[in-house]
Amino acid sequence: MLFIFFIMDNLTYTAEVIEEGRIRVTITDGMHELGSLYFEKAKKTFQRKPIGMDAWTCVDARVEDLYIYLGAEVLPKDIVSKCYDIIREGNY
Repeated sequence: MLFIFFIMDNLTYTAEVIEEGRIRVTITDGMHELGSLYFEKAKKTFQRKPIGMDAWTCVDARVEDLYIYLGAEVLPKDIVSKCYDIIREGNY
């Protein structure tokens, strides 16, 4: 397992390889988990999708607590974008 931490606006984003080709990104406020996003490496079965074969795609997310914590200040695209930054910086 590999962990990467990134703090932005008092939130910590942690990327963890949970198995080959799968990453879980957790978002915490330091004490409580506010969200989890799951990413998978594109597979040959994704060939009809408009993504590259070496790309990561978000396949599941639980971010309800993040919306409660941040309110209207957070957009889904911002959450996913930050997770992609973490994945890119981690060279997964």
